This record gives sequence, C-alpha cells and structure tokens, in this order.
Amino acid sequence: MGLARAAIHLLLQEARRRPMSGRVVTLGSQHVYATAEEVESMARGQGVTLRHHNFEPHREPALAARGFVSDRSLLTSLGFSDIVRVDVSNYEACDEILDLNGPETPPALQGQFDLVLDSGTLEHVFDFPAALRHCCRLVRPGGRIVHLTPSSNCVEHGFYSVSPTLFYDFYRANRHELADLFLCRIPIDLPRGEWQVFDYLNAPLRMIPIGMLDQSIWFTWSVSIAPDRFDDSTPQQGFYEQTWRDADQNDLKDAGGIAEGGKAERLLKAVQFSPGLTRISSSAIGKWRTFVNARRVRRHQLPYPSVGRF
Repeated sequence: MGLARAAIHLLLQEARRRPMSGRVVTLGSQHVYATAEEVESMARGQGVTLRHHNFEPHREPALAARGFVSDRSLLTSLGFSDIVRVDVSNYEACDEILDLNGPETPPALQGQFDLVLDSGTLEHVFDFPAALRHCCRLVRPGGRIVHLTPSSNCVEHGFYSVSPTLFYDFYRANRHELADLFLCRIPIDLPRGEWQVFDYLNAPLRMIPIGMLDQSIWFTWSVSIAPDRFDDSTPQQGFYEQTWRDADQNDLKDAGGIAEGGKAERLLKAVQFSPGLTRISSSAIGKWRTFVNARRVRRHQLPYPSVGRF
C-alpha cells in the first residue's frame, strides 16, 4: 500500500510525540502519495520541524509526474540518517533480502533499527506470526514498530485482514508499550482520500458486534515501543482470557468485559452484597448493551473515540 497522505499525518503525529532519528527499516519499498509541499504543510500543522532536505521525486515516473516524493527523502526529512529497505526479492531495488516467512532474522539486522515501518506488507506474508517476530528482532530496545494493515473489505488485497486485537494482544504479551492503536475508515481513494480515525486503544469496550463496520475500507494503525528484550511469547486472544478469568471467579460480567470505573462496574459493586440484585443488575446491563449495540450496528456507529479526519 505505502504511505497515503493520511498515514503520513499519523507518522508526523508520532514524530511530534517522540522525535525520530537513527536508522529505519521499511518492509518493502514504500510508495509515498504526497508532494513536498503537502508534507511540509502537514509538518507545520503538527508542529514538527523537518530536517532541511531537498525532496527527491518518486522513483516511479507516473507518481513523480504528480509531484510525489520518494520514501527515502520523506524518511530523511523526518530525521532518519539511514534508511534500509528489506524485501523478499530485488524487484524494487531493496537494500537487504529478507524472506519474512523464514524462521531466522539475519544477526547483522537484529536490534539495529529505531523504527520498523510496515505500511502494508504483513498482509502479503503467509506466515504472519513469523513476520511479527522478525519485526520484534529488527527493532532496538526503546525503538518503535509501526503497522498499517487491512482490517475489512480488502478481499484479494493480500492473504489476511486482521482485527486490532491481534496487535493489542501480541505486543502486550511481549511487553511492548502500545502508543497508538487506531481503526481507520478509508474511502475508495485510499492513497489521497480523507480517513476517519478511531481510537481502539482507549475505548471503554473494544469488542464490537459482528456487522458493525460499514462497507468502507478499514485499516488498523499500530504503534508499539519495544522493551529491553523480545520474549517471543505467543498470545491468546485477550477477550477470551478475560472471560476465562471471570468464569473462574464466578464473575457475572459479560464476555465483552465491564469498563473499569464505568457506570456498569459501579452498579455491580453497589449491589454485590446481594446475589439476587447482582443477577438482576447484570441482566439489565446485558439487555441495555444489546439494545445500544443493535442501534450502533444499524447506524454503523463505533463505540471508539474519534481521533479526527485526516
């Protein structure tokens, strides 16, 4: 897919939070769908100071003719001093050959990068877990891993479309700090159109009913910060781990979980002295949620906070 205009905005947002420098590895060569003037304008809007740099035109003549810049010059302008492109073949003149389906990450590449940038590659890798493990081995402690991966309505684009919980559960199981996890609603003009971005990470309830999403294209944006070492832990899906824990504790919370500090949790705590009132309250909470979720499904309203339109 590459770096759409809205994805560059999200990348600049991350650069504002934690300035970028050092080495970046991209999974494949990245298409950039923005002009130098647009990058500079977005950077000013985000309060990000770009490194003084002459933007090079895109390597593909058709995109260069539209004024789009190269991935190398974009990443250099963000502050990176070394850009390494890895790919399974040399079709797009990569810097290092790396088959993400393979079990081993070359020792010379392990722990070498301040940013691992996956802007639409992992969905094309059959062994998705292996690719995630490569990302964790490539990054330095304290470095960042950024993914932009299809979530819905992308049939035949790649092998997979994923739910945000995949990144949430995998990176938490491996002690990464999740900085951002967004669900992005994208128009047909994916590279240049306006994206609507929702905050999955800070939503009070993350599991949504099947059928909630509309017929738009949906992608997940994930930013994680690496710990001091990679444990290579295999996650279980967190929703069901919580369900199992609740069952073990004879908890009456539903499978979607009760938001900590929310009204439902306060109600259950207030009536916990009475098993009868607890059952009645739990049933009422479940019925109310069913009603609210049904309305949201009809209106395609996500229960995730809106980050904005970019």
